[in-house]
Amino acid sequence: MAIVDKGDWIKFNPKAKEDQTIKWQQDLGSRQEEYIVVPFSVKEKKASGSLFIQLGLADSFFEKCQEDESKNPLVSGGYKIQVDTDFQYGQNNEKTLRFLVYHDKSNKPYQHRFIETTAFSNIGKKIVASANAAGAAAATAAGAGAATAAWEDLLKQGEDIAKAFIGDYLRDF
Repeated sequence: MAIVDKGDWIKFNPKAKEDQTIKWQQDLGSRQEEYIVVPFSVKEKKASGSLFIQLGLADSFFEKCQEDESKNPLVSGGYKIQVDTDFQYGQNNEKTLRFLVYHDKSNKPYQHRFIETTAFSNIGKKIVASANAAGAAAATAAGAGAATAAWEDLLKQGEDIAKAFIGDYLRDF
């Protein structure tokens, strides 16, 4: 599977945004920043991911963007931007998943802070809805033990996702 790289043009729709707070420890203190998170796709590649834009830098980010001029009505609309050294990225150990971060590079959160936030918000909403439905059915059919086991399985999956990213700082292009 292809991944986003420096020089690629990415496309995104700002209407698909979600606001996220990223928290971390740095210089013996607690830090946090607000980010806008949007899914992106890479033009000319079969690659996609999440783009984190520090809220305080959103104006400068969007000044660099261009309207996407695609003629295809299925993909037209939104914006595009070329990935350059202003971006940092995080990726899993297998280098098959990559996300982008546009922020003040003096911020040094581990990359798993972004993955945990995304995994437990975007994906998490679907997991919670599915688990609630499954848990209610399981509790009715087999008692509360089955519902607890379903929750434990879901939490283990989220933990496994985070472990693939733990301990590494964001990387520069």
